[in-house]
Amino acid sequence: MERTKERSSFRKKFIGDRKFYMMVLAVAVPIMIQNGITNFVSLLDNIMIGRIGTEQMSGASIVNQLIFVYNLCIFGGVSGAGIFTAQYFGQKDHEGVRQTFRYKFWMAVILTIGTILLFLTVGENLISMYLQGEGTAQQIADTLKYGKQYLDIMLFGLPPFMMVQIYSSTLRECGETVLPMKAGVVAICVNLLFNYLLIYGVFFFPRLGVRGAAIATVLSRYVEAAIVIGWTHRHTEKNAFVNGLYSTLKVPANLTKKILVKGTPLLFNETLWASAMAMLTQCYSVRGLNVVASLNISNTINNVFNIVFIALGDSVAIIVGQLLGAGDMKKARDTDNKTGSYDFEHRLHGFRAVGQHADALGAA
Repeated sequence: MERTKERSSFRKKFIGDRKFYMMVLAVAVPIMIQNGITNFVSLLDNIMIGRIGTEQMSGASIVNQLIFVYNLCIFGGVSGAGIFTAQYFGQKDHEGVRQTFRYKFWMAVILTIGTILLFLTVGENLISMYLQGEGTAQQIADTLKYGKQYLDIMLFGLPPFMMVQIYSSTLRECGETVLPMKAGVVAICVNLLFNYLLIYGVFFFPRLGVRGAAIATVLSRYVEAAIVIGWTHRHTEKNAFVNGLYSTLKVPANLTKKILVKGTPLLFNETLWASAMAMLTQCYSVRGLNVVASLNISNTINNVFNIVFIALGDSVAIIVGQLLGAGDMKKARDTDNKTGSYDFEHRLHGFRAVGQHADALGAA
């Protein structure tokens, strides 16, 4: 009897009803789709470039691995402020949302400028770190050449990617999750079309190989940014925070301090994890160019499937943050218990998948 009561109490505390999970999925599924599209773009490039040669695919794969570190830095940088955005939105404090947006903007600008400077100065050396293994001198030289070509063009895609992350994260934290997903779908269609046209030189388009893949990706980033930014500023009645958004770019010192205290550990966590994965790939690369290509493809596929627990983590922060902002502590705690346990299970599955993936590579 006591055991039955304990089970009932546990279920009531940590497991929600159908309506509760439908609410969570309404937030999480669009985020899953958008994050999946972002990762699928890299997978798409690898597949289509792979048809024209191993050296081309290896060069592009190495660059995508390096840019993946930047992507997670941006994610970590804006997520810290996102905790406060959701709370301000819950309080209906539009000025607070504007201030967190401006913080995200400055954080993303600093990270983007630093990344561009890093790639412009030592980009060739970073690519060369992955070319220390088996392979002829010609293969290594070709891979470095193609990687450099791909990187030089991909740098133009960092600013629009930065702006999409700033706007999309803010929209999600304010309850709008569908528009960023739609913009992502359009972006991947543009990327797929121009990949086909520019990589292989179809119709009257030139055959550009890896440069064509990079141009297609950059173009898709600008299309996505135009959709997200344009929609946000056109619908001011729904997105009240955009009124006077750029009247100033100053962020109050006390808010900056609070966000840095809460957000810096998350930024470091994402940066260190992504950097560690890039270093792990570099360690495996000493086995040869074929290993570089295959490992980067497997990592990209792994990133696509990891979107589930990442999106669930985002949804927890958004939902609980809004409830905290509204002052409903009891419901926020109850929601955190239910969504937190659900998210933990998915994270556990994700970590197991990563561990199995590493074990398989070690056995190979």
